[in-house]
Amino acid sequence: MKTLVVSDAVSEVLYSREIRSVCAGVELVLSCGDLPYEYLEYIVTCLGVPLLYVLGNHDGALMRSDGRVSDGPEGGRSIDGRVVRVRGRRGDDIWIAGFGGSAAYGGGVHQHSEREMGRRVRGARARLRWLGLAERARLGVVVSHAAPRGVHDAADPCHRGFESFVDLIRKERPRLWLHGHIHPSYGIDLRPVCCGHTEVRGIYGYEVLEIG
Repeated sequence: MKTLVVSDAVSEVLYSREIRSVCAGVELVLSCGDLPYEYLEYIVTCLGVPLLYVLGNHDGALMRSDGRVSDGPEGGRSIDGRVVRVRGRRGDDIWIAGFGGSAAYGGGVHQHSEREMGRRVRGARARLRWLGLAERARLGVVVSHAAPRGVHDAADPCHRGFESFVDLIRKERPRLWLHGHIHPSYGIDLRPVCCGHTEVRGIYGYEVLEIG
């Protein structure tokens, strides 16, 4: 499935009429967080494909011009703490899990302790076990804002990755892990890394990938 993955930085190319040529053939959009809701809504409107997203540590409620308050991009589906199925081009199912937010560093609605994230990961694994029995589900892709601990992360509290993500990789062996939160300006090498059987990719701006 040809997929547009976005995170952390607005791309002028995507926020223009060029998006249709740059993203020709894209069937799905995945967002790893910390992007303006209006930007994501523009992408979805132009491409006319599903948007699955998690929120980042800087995301929050948005007051619309008509007085409405949004806690996420309209037209998208939050997969934070969930496991969802996407039907691939060849009719095969791709199971995707999502985990928003970052490590706790000063308080915030999208900041989590290791214990809190661990509970969320265990909940997703319990859901996967049930789906595995009912629908032969196998986790294919994980979308998160923060990175797994020791992969593309940093030592400071804000940008430290989660150990529970490493545990999920070890036990569920997803094919692909996509995360945001880490910027190239931090001096961290964001080239893809293999963690066991899982390819971990740090996204800054956007990438067009084949998943599944």
